[in-house]
Amino acid sequence: MTTNIMQSYINRTEKLLKDFNKMFFLEEYDKEIEQKYIETYIDARIYNYGEERQRYFYRRIFASLINTKKEIKKQNPRIDEKMLENMLKIYQFIFYIDGVRQMPELKDFCKNMCYKRTKKFEYSKTAGLEERFYKLIRDFFEWKEKFFKSFETEDFELDIQKYVLIDNTYKVDLKYNFKIPYIYSEKAIDEVFNEGTINEDKLIIEYTLLTMVCIEDINKANFQKKYIVNFAKTLFEKEKKIKQVFRVLDDQAIKDKIFFKINYQDFLKNKETIYEYMKDGYRFAIYLDDENISDIFELKKLDMFKYILVPKQNKNYDTIKGYEKRLNNILIYE
Repeated sequence: MTTNIMQSYINRTEKLLKDFNKMFFLEEYDKEIEQKYIETYIDARIYNYGEERQRYFYRRIFASLINTKKEIKKQNPRIDEKMLENMLKIYQFIFYIDGVRQMPELKDFCKNMCYKRTKKFEYSKTAGLEERFYKLIRDFFEWKEKFFKSFETEDFELDIQKYVLIDNTYKVDLKYNFKIPYIYSEKAIDEVFNEGTINEDKLIIEYTLLTMVCIEDINKANFQKKYIVNFAKTLFEKEKKIKQVFRVLDDQAIKDKIFFKINYQDFLKNKETIYEYMKDGYRFAIYLDDENISDIFELKKLDMFKYILVPKQNKNYDTIKGYEKRLNNILIYE
């Protein structure tokens, strides 16, 4: 059974937010208000949702939280406005804890936070609270470090190369680092590694490692980077296994960043399946190795794909390149 890595990451982040709220507000903690703010925070922090276009990411998130505050007030005019405001204001601390802003020295941060809790939020001092905050945040930092390290492997690594002249778009390949007996030729090894069941199974490794890269991007508020990855056409014949492979990436934040490279002929043979997965948010890029495609009207039928990859060995390479300005796709020449 495959694990949805992003959901595990989100669940742990939500736990941090809830534990922090409870620790900060103690008996005045309001679960209903907190939950609405957390949902908005995750949407803005992880999925980059929100209408506000602020220069700084934390301000963009905060603008979304302010909108949520207004919506809560509108739906419940009798709500405790001071509590509503205070539960919004603590995100000035959460931005540092969750890495949206750079964290100063942790002990100083906890000391300053407790000082502001007393002076600006007007809560009475609580014995040992500074130490409890320190432990909560330190444990989260340690969990995050272990989380990323737990997916590291000496046997495999990703080879990520930026496409020339294409902004924020990268080609991804999986490299193996383990030794194979010299009696096998390099060609034979590559054939085994890139065909059949092994080729399908290695995609789970490739997509798992790439998911971690995507989470690191999101941590840094980099939502622009896109990755074009390999795909095994044999999976179209295996309904159960293709679902297993895709389950690794089954989160919209990850789906938005990853494109599966498929040959044009494989697209034609599996249109219905591909369209169904596209409806679910998965994205594909067409590799135009079919030399029969040179007509602008045929190319226009591929408008739903953001990327079309054109290999130099395609005899219609120059013709297709001449159509580039008339197409809505981003053309990548390999």
